[in-house]
Amino acid sequence: MNRHPRLRFGASLVVLAFAGMALQACFGAGHTLYVSPAGDDRAAGTEQAPFRTLGRAQQVARILAKDMQGDVVVNLAPGEYRLDRTLEFTEADSGRHGFRVIYRSAAGPGKARLLGSVPLKGWKVHRDGIWTIDLPPKTLFHTLYEQGRRLHKARYPNHEYHPDMPTALGRYLVTVDGTPKGTDRNRGNTRGSAWLAYRPEDAPPVTSVTKMQVEIFTGGKWDWMRDIYPVTAIDPQTHRLTFFADSLPFGVGVGARFFLEDELGLLDTAGEFFVDDKAHTLYCMPWGKGHPDQLGLAAPLVGRLIQIRGKSAGACVEHLCLDGLTLEETDDAPPTGWWSTGYGRRDGALVWMSNASRVEIRNCHLKNSGRSGIMLIGHNTENLITGCWIEHTGVNGVTLCNRFLAPDGKSATTDRCEHNRIHNCRIDHVGELHTYAECVTVFNASFNDVGHCDLHDSVRYAVTLRGNTGEQYGPPVSTNYPPTKGNRLHHLRVARCGQDGGDMGALHAANLNNPGGGCVNTFEQITVADTRAIPSMKDLPPDGIFLDWPKMSMDQVFRNVEIVRCQGTQLRTHKPENGASAQTENVSWKPGFQPSRMEYDKIGVTPDFPAEYVANRPMSNSLQTAPGTR
Repeated sequence: MNRHPRLRFGASLVVLAFAGMALQACFGAGHTLYVSPAGDDRAAGTEQAPFRTLGRAQQVARILAKDMQGDVVVNLAPGEYRLDRTLEFTEADSGRHGFRVIYRSAAGPGKARLLGSVPLKGWKVHRDGIWTIDLPPKTLFHTLYEQGRRLHKARYPNHEYHPDMPTALGRYLVTVDGTPKGTDRNRGNTRGSAWLAYRPEDAPPVTSVTKMQVEIFTGGKWDWMRDIYPVTAIDPQTHRLTFFADSLPFGVGVGARFFLEDELGLLDTAGEFFVDDKAHTLYCMPWGKGHPDQLGLAAPLVGRLIQIRGKSAGACVEHLCLDGLTLEETDDAPPTGWWSTGYGRRDGALVWMSNASRVEIRNCHLKNSGRSGIMLIGHNTENLITGCWIEHTGVNGVTLCNRFLAPDGKSATTDRCEHNRIHNCRIDHVGELHTYAECVTVFNASFNDVGHCDLHDSVRYAVTLRGNTGEQYGPPVSTNYPPTKGNRLHHLRVARCGQDGGDMGALHAANLNNPGGGCVNTFEQITVADTRAIPSMKDLPPDGIFLDWPKMSMDQVFRNVEIVRCQGTQLRTHKPENGASAQTENVSWKPGFQPSRMEYDKIGVTPDFPAEYVANRPMSNSLQTAPGTR
């Protein structure tokens, strides 16, 4: 999104006037800086005279870190810190000599809030409950927030909220006909126009198209991937809608679920908005009553709120800690699956990391992301994410991905995404904008540890592991991509996943390049409850565990795993070899399961999970009735 002076805020950073020696004398060996929304960047950065912006504090912290004799701590007072650009940390922000650089919420977890959005003021009445506000030229955003709640693009039919499946995006319409299978440029066919036929009773309220899109599960009964295509025309006489498709391998099957969005004529209910980027105008029907100037409406400005990126694997950002911060409100741009952004290289997140080592994200609250919560992309080692609450993400919760080759594009990379730890976290309400999402994603990453977490309310997976990618039924795949092996997933409480799709499992593994690859991962001390989808889903019902891709998810280890109340089966396997080769011990889908061997009291977040987050979000009903809590 292009920025504009009307959407920018914060004083320009003052050029640093102190020399390094003077700073050392001023702050001493303890090096504690203070920041407050009521501060002044011309001040000394002390408790009595705090800075106002993080950028100013970062300038000073970088100088203090050059000759560290103790931790450099940046204490953020309670309140809002609005960012109109990504806060970037490089190797210049690293701790040295065994000490850390720490950015901390001084009053405790969640009190200092960093927001990547700007409040919108100056609303005017449009018509029929719709309000409007002028925007700067070239302004475009893909999600909007109102007092910490996400609004959605205007759509037809209107969204129906399911209390037990809050990430599902029904109501859907269904096709009665469509483009035949095989319209895929990769199969020798011409890219371009595709079509679907809808039922006469489902005729859209508008037929003129300016920027309308269709979100559709194209394959008919295949409800595992919802794609987005620009609509080109609607013919009310033939009940045919045409759209542009760059690739459409499954065609448009009969009964394909779809809805239309992003057109002003579809804006007719609370919680919807439309951006006319040509007229520089935003239209909105807020959730709340009263004048929108008082409703806390905010537009996101950035796709990445915080970026932690070193120069290379040999020049990482190290010994940096984010402690107790609330990070929120980023944009969804582009609105597509995360793998379409170069497997995360061009993607957004509340925290995006690459070439990072021994970085800690501790006791932070991450919410309302247009894209993902935390992404570790490329080289990342020995990083720790602990005590965090990650909720209401557009796509994933935490992503670890190293699906890259060396610079020559052919040989194996020496970068590694390994020995990272996700511990004592709650990750929930993920995939609010995209149907292919998960609480924890592990792509081509090894020897990582995910433990003592609550993972619930996901549009699709709780956890997915994927390795080398190739044809399911074709020749052996390349082994040049880094493997996915040695990962340990343990003491996880999983509930209410798979809410808007089928042919999946709450715990999922695919294309790990077995047999013969030694790509074995361990799942132990895990409970899975209530894996199910909304009634309109017609594909294979969601399972507890799904071992996908024939002979490519073999030999996985499952110990002390209990699955209850899933819509499909406890464990499903694509072809028998994946399931037959699984190494199991005390699992609920086999005879002889012993609940006494389950460590129910240790599954899920631990007692030292931040009390502030527990008080603000009681366990959902499905979690309360999960195994071991009855």
